[in-house]
Amino acid sequence: MADKLARVGTEIDDIDVRTGAAGLNAALPGSDIPRAIELAAEFVEGAYLRVAERMRDVANKSTDAANNLQVSDTQFADLLHGMDVHRA
Repeated sequence: MADKLARVGTEIDDIDVRTGAAGLNAALPGSDIPRAIELAAEFVEGAYLRVAERMRDVANKSTDAANNLQVSDTQFADLLHGMDVHRA
């Protein structure tokens, strides 16, 4: 599970939203739309980064718990609840 979450975190972090939004000034000169799109893309990329960080945090906590046989299921659940992670 930890490896998969870490991999997903990296894949999400690698998504480049801003590049696609860049360069719209040439297509829409004098318009405010390109700047709005660039700003929205920046916010979306920031949200993706936070999701990626969350995936990596859960992966690290999973790995740490797996490597420490003294961590009970309840303690691991408490670690995840501390990150506001709940069972779906």
